[in-house]
Amino acid sequence: MSNYNEGQLQKALTKYKNQEVTKREITNVLNQYRDLRPKLEPFVFNNGQQKELLNLEGTIPVSYRGNQYNIPVCIWVLDTHPYNPPMAYVKPTNTMQIKPGKYVDNNGKVDLPFIRDWRHPQADLISLVQILAMTFGEDCPVFSRVTPKGGPPPYSSNSGIGAAQPPYPTSGGGMPVPGMAGSSGGNSPYPYPSSTGYPSSGYPNPPYPSSGYPSQSYGGYPQSGGGYSSQNQTYGATPQYPAQYPYNPPYSSQSGYQGSATSSNDMRPGTGTVTEAHIKASLLSAVEDKLKRRLRETFAQAEAEMDVLKKTQTDLSRGKEKLEKMIKDLENEKDECEKNTKLLSDKTSEVKEALKKLENDDPMDMDEAVVTTTPLYRQLLNSFAEEQAIEDTIYYLGEGLRKNVIDLEVFLKQIRQLSRRQFMLRALIQKCREKAGLPPLA
Repeated sequence: MSNYNEGQLQKALTKYKNQEVTKREITNVLNQYRDLRPKLEPFVFNNGQQKELLNLEGTIPVSYRGNQYNIPVCIWVLDTHPYNPPMAYVKPTNTMQIKPGKYVDNNGKVDLPFIRDWRHPQADLISLVQILAMTFGEDCPVFSRVTPKGGPPPYSSNSGIGAAQPPYPTSGGGMPVPGMAGSSGGNSPYPYPSSTGYPSSGYPNPPYPSSGYPSQSYGGYPQSGGGYSSQNQTYGATPQYPAQYPYNPPYSSQSGYQGSATSSNDMRPGTGTVTEAHIKASLLSAVEDKLKRRLRETFAQAEAEMDVLKKTQTDLSRGKEKLEKMIKDLENEKDECEKNTKLLSDKTSEVKEALKKLENDDPMDMDEAVVTTTPLYRQLLNSFAEEQAIEDTIYYLGEGLRKNVIDLEVFLKQIRQLSRRQFMLRALIQKCREKAGLPPLA
């Protein structure tokens, strides 16, 4: 961290939510990888949103086919680090070209299982850089562009790479010719075949889905002409990068890089080594995660089926309640009908007995059919019956007069007598009702 002291780093992390953890992880990376430098730069997402994010830009040493190479990368650290994974990109210079592979696309975006399955605190930045170095050691992500006739440009005279790093083969498909790996001069004596079949190294908004963030993209990297510099060496713009060798991944298709998943001392962050224990733990972690995913899928499917069965059970229970209520109502109606039927049968029997008794008895005198309990009621009954009879007689006398059956003189004489008698009977009825405590007639 010679070019970027802790105070500047702390100031750059003022808007980060977990400053101490992020600062500690970045410091560990910078202490081990001296060619990486932190920069606070604007990052534009695909939706147009812009944020000031810290990135680690520079080169990481990669051992490829027995030679040591420096691969340019750029690692963007989100402000929610370490709970959201960083974004790693291969950032070639203007003399390099990206070689797409299993974990690097045409835009240089690195998509590792280690990044997809990022989990804090098992995963950290130092482990990510180590995994990148190991992955690029199996399949180099860059190769040289076509160089002008007359041979490749010379190495930078002040870089030190010419003496420390062998020249890079081109994309012709073969290994470096004998003598290249041991070359230490400033200029390579071997020609550079032209590269074919790969696009240029521009960065047209590569998508990167991240938890809690929209898809992110770079607005395009500037073409670095001067290269990267550090205390130890300067990364020049002229070295050629390895050829496109067939990629044979050391892992199964189902495995992926996971964070430190064991308590072994070899797997502690910051050791700077990726041992067989890391690979074994990664495979075990990948198998474990795959089994967990399958168990979650099976459990989710069973849970969905259980929800359907529960809903069906609920509907059946409601239908059962409705049916039981209907059956209960029908039973109540049945009981009521049985009661009415029994009552009707009893009444029918009574009527039959009364009719049978009437048939066997002598003809009944209507005047003797109704017997009162007291003389007052009998007097009231007789007066009412006689008054009603007079009313009927007056009606029929009027009909006889209308039909000229009787003379007017006879009609008037009978009407006077009957009206006088009717008046007396009505007065008697009023008196009897008063004595009996009955309400008066209207």
